[in-house]
Amino acid sequence: MHLDLKGSPPKLGYLKSLLPQLHELGVTGFLIEYEDIFPYEGVLANLRASNAYRKSELQIFLKMVANLGFDVIPLIQTFGHMEHVLKIKEFKHLREVPLHSNVICPSKSESQILIMNMLKQVIKFHQNIFPLNYFHIGSDEVYHINKCKQCLQRNQTNATIFLNHVKFITDFVKKISPQTTVLMWEDMLRSMSMPDWGIVKNLRIEPVYWNYQPRLKVSHVALNMYHKKFDNIWIASAFKGADGMNATVPNIKKRLSNHLSWMELIQNYKFGGEQNIYNFKGIILTGWSRYFHAAPPCELLPVSLPSLFLNLMMIQYFKRGNDWIESDNLSDFFNKNLNDDFTRLLHCGDSIEIDYFDINQCYFDGIDLYKTLNHCDMFVNYISTNVKDILQKSTVFNSKDIGTDDQHIKWSRKTLAELVALEGTMVKQLSRYYNKHFVAEYVNHKLISSKQMMYKLFENENYMNSTAKSLWVIRGKR
Repeated sequence: MHLDLKGSPPKLGYLKSLLPQLHELGVTGFLIEYEDIFPYEGVLANLRASNAYRKSELQIFLKMVANLGFDVIPLIQTFGHMEHVLKIKEFKHLREVPLHSNVICPSKSESQILIMNMLKQVIKFHQNIFPLNYFHIGSDEVYHINKCKQCLQRNQTNATIFLNHVKFITDFVKKISPQTTVLMWEDMLRSMSMPDWGIVKNLRIEPVYWNYQPRLKVSHVALNMYHKKFDNIWIASAFKGADGMNATVPNIKKRLSNHLSWMELIQNYKFGGEQNIYNFKGIILTGWSRYFHAAPPCELLPVSLPSLFLNLMMIQYFKRGNDWIESDNLSDFFNKNLNDDFTRLLHCGDSIEIDYFDINQCYFDGIDLYKTLNHCDMFVNYISTNVKDILQKSTVFNSKDIGTDDQHIKWSRKTLAELVALEGTMVKQLSRYYNKHFVAEYVNHKLISSKQMMYKLFENENYMNSTAKSLWVIRGKR
């Protein structure tokens, strides 16, 4: 299970409460993507966000995780997706492209020193708690490569520069932690040409092939090259964070289809010329919190548990040796094989319909927030539609339309009161799972458009009166 902590770390007490059930559902380990939530120290202290975990509390949590038998795979980005590092003034000069903070220049010695310091702190931190069996170096979506003057002077192909940097990182990890297996996202390898593969020598990694689409389209050519070059291949699905940058809850049907497609693919997978079925090393169920560092938060973990639980159950169904029965009807598969157990797990009053996923009748830790956020989405749309309509129809107050304007003002006061109440409910419920920094960000992200619309409505000179305006101003100063 992937824990993406980017700027939105769940309270560790909440994560602890999930461990027994996740263990029961077959989770064997956690891929923890720290980014700015790791408690960096010394010269790296500026990488640590204000809401980063404290060193002592993270140690206690990781000890509990290890004692329960879970593997922990730390993930530190070392090439692309380094915005949390390269946005900082003291490291901006290490960008591959000055205007973009996502990719570090691999040709600068300072870049290598920075990455080695990051790796050293994270690896040593975990080694002091348990043997570090795995480490993930990210390396996905390196959109800018071989662009800066220093890289161009090397007179190498993009693939060579990429592979040399990955080899440098991998060799360093193996140097300070020889027993550790290094993982990386494989999308940058996926598009390499056949000549490029000739330079893949002594690259001691295990690639993780990720695809989050409901119906998979994988490169069997790439998989075959991984099979030839590397000891093992992993796969990665998504239980959340793959249904749009602003999604509130996962599209559970798409997420189930994604996992089912993966199980269908790997169940009897054979490489050309081989008789034996290939055993993929493992599956990582990714759960992205943001699409990138500066992106808004997408689906939250507490409201994504139904998707996580359902897909874990489905993976266990196949691990028990059940054969894949090909069917174009996802609903039939769900109803025949998963519905009863899933309904019991979520304590639902009636059976769930995968085509119209309604869990208002169910119970899990997060159901109240799930309902509130669904209501929030509907309420925001309701406000948008009505404010636009009012502003279009609003006229100067006079005897023939005063009744309509009075009606609008009553609607606005009532709606503003409901918006204030919704905000309070969201803050209260979110505070069970997240700290105040993220709660404030998330609530603002969800409600800012509605607040701006109401403000625009009250500021409209043809509609505004002093009473309505004072209500907004008072609320705005809270």
